[in-house]
Parts: sequence; structure tokens; C-alpha cells
Amino acid sequence: MNTQPFQAFLLALLRQEQISQNTFFQQLPQGSLEIIGEPDFWSAKDHVAHLTFWRQRLTLRLQAHLRKAPQPNIDHFEQLNPIVFQENRSRAWPDILADSDQAYADLIEVTQQVSDEDLTTSDRFDWLPKGMPLYLSFMGNWYEHTQSHLGSYCLERHDLAGATHIYEEWASTIVEAEVPNPLKGNILYNLACFYALTNQLEKAATSLERALELAPELKEWSLKDTDLDALRAKQAGQDT
Repeated sequence: MNTQPFQAFLLALLRQEQISQNTFFQQLPQGSLEIIGEPDFWSAKDHVAHLTFWRQRLTLRLQAHLRKAPQPNIDHFEQLNPIVFQENRSRAWPDILADSDQAYADLIEVTQQVSDEDLTTSDRFDWLPKGMPLYLSFMGNWYEHTQSHLGSYCLERHDLAGATHIYEEWASTIVEAEVPNPLKGNILYNLACFYALTNQLEKAATSLERALELAPELKEWSLKDTDLDALRAKQAGQDT
């Protein structure tokens, strides 16, 4: 398969994702954007502030690479996420949105300077897991991260149909694009996990099968991934 230059693909996807995220939150019922969330039940503001923070961290990593500077020290997400939540939970929506839009602009700007070789070559960055090309980390920490938060917002409000639509639509965008098979496999794998966690087990089985065909390196992890427990239990029952 001939793939388009990956940088161009990412830039187009970044711009579209910004529109999709902002549209999602702006179309919520009146008053939703002023709600102050709780640690166990995030508001719209909390989700956007969280996503903004992690886009900013990705930008800092890429900027350091381009400057040939040491990578920034970034604490574990379990330490950082509660801090980000507390720092932003009482801020006004317009300020949260302005920070989000600026984070997108900064990430787009730095992505324009990253080469396709940087994006697609494995073991090029020592801050990534061994064997992982930058594009997989890039997509996981940005595109799939946003997908999961929009889906979570829906699920926490008992909107399974809305969450399913987000996961399916965002996965379809990648699967139908001219991109490397491992990326398609990864997003289908995450779709399978979503289906399994929401008891859509027939869809989970189909999505997982397609994912492992495209990214067979995920097979070993799939055998122990707790997100797939319900699917494995169903399959085990059918085999007995």
C-alpha cells in the first residue's frame, strides 16, 4: 500500500480533531460548560483542561527533539492528573477553551517541523518504548486520548450510543486512511476494548480479529489485557 506523507496526514487530523472536540463540547446542553466537576465525575472543563495539558507535554517533547535539547522531566500521569484537575476545575470555560486552542496551534506548529523519518522510524527516541515509532505514540497520546475522553464523558452520563458513535467514527477515520497497518491495528484494538468494556461482545470479537491481522504484535498483550476479560470469558464458554 502506498501511504501519504505522514506529517501531512497528522496535520490534517489535528485540525479536524480540534473542530470535532470543540463542536462536541459546544453542543452540550445549556449550562454544561459552567459546571465544576468532582474528582470522580469530571465536567466538560475538566476533560478539556486535562487533554490540553497532555498536548502541551507532547509539544514540549517534540520541541526538545528539534532543538537537540534534553527531554523535559515529566512526572507519572498518576501524579500529574490530580494536580491538573485541581488547578483547572474552577476556571472559566472561555479560558479553558483558549488554552486548548493554543495547545492545538502549538502542536500543529511543531508537527510541521518533524520529518516523516522521525515519525515512522522505530527506536529513534529513547523516551519511547523499545520498537515504537513516534507516530504510534503521537496518535495514542493525542488522537486516541481525545477519543477516549469524549467517550468517557458520554458513558459517565449513561449515553452508550453517543460513546459508541465517537469510538466508531474516530476509528473509521484511521482505518479508511492510507496509513501504516500497525496504526489501523492499534485503533481497532482500542475499539475492541471499548466494545468489550461496554458488553458489545460480538463487535468486540470482530474488531479484535481485524486488529490482530493488521498488528499481530498485539496478540501477546491481548491474551492478558483486562479490558478484554468479558470477551475472553465469552469465548471460553463457547469452547466448553
